[in-house]
Amino acid sequence: MPLRTSRSLAPIVALVLVLGASPAQARPFGEQGQYIVTTAAALDYQRDTIRIEGAEDETRTRFSFHVAGDYTSFRRISFGIDFGIDGEVSGVEGYDTAKIFRFGGRAGYVLPLGAVASLWMRAGLSFGNGTFQTQTTEYTVRGTRLSVSAPFMFNPYPQVLIGVGPTFDHDLTAKAGTAIDAPKVTGFGVHMTLGFWFE
Repeated sequence: MPLRTSRSLAPIVALVLVLGASPAQARPFGEQGQYIVTTAAALDYQRDTIRIEGAEDETRTRFSFHVAGDYTSFRRISFGIDFGIDGEVSGVEGYDTAKIFRFGGRAGYVLPLGAVASLWMRAGLSFGNGTFQTQTTEYTVRGTRLSVSAPFMFNPYPQVLIGVGPTFDHDLTAKAGTAIDAPKVTGFGVHMTLGFWFE
């Protein structure tokens, strides 16, 4: 009877050993041949009071959502693409709204900071096409933007990424219509990113 019991438990013991060893076998983030998928989303709700007699309060929502895919062609060096939408919507009819679609490429370098942490430095160029609507007119702006970010990445579980870090964006070109220069935007911020990687 004892011998029969040990044989029946053998497959379960083997499965536990395999599952227990799987996390240790996962290679660190940034090794060659990894596919990386990340997202970044932001939602900002703001209520403005217009200081004009007879005017109503304005409710304005700013939003941003981006998805990116990267691949580590070489150890710690990544190349990828990024696309998303940025915008601003006013809750008062006739006030400014904006919707900008962006698509671009980027390159990065992963600097390990320990067993479950790293610094992922990235820089890229994106092309944007935006529609802006004011109280009196609607126009389109096309431009090229330089984006730099350096999030600190953490791996709470194997192949899961959570990151937060500084960002910098600067419009290299901005044209309204075909030849009219539009205002260029330069911005600093701190963004959070979530993602995963697989091999």
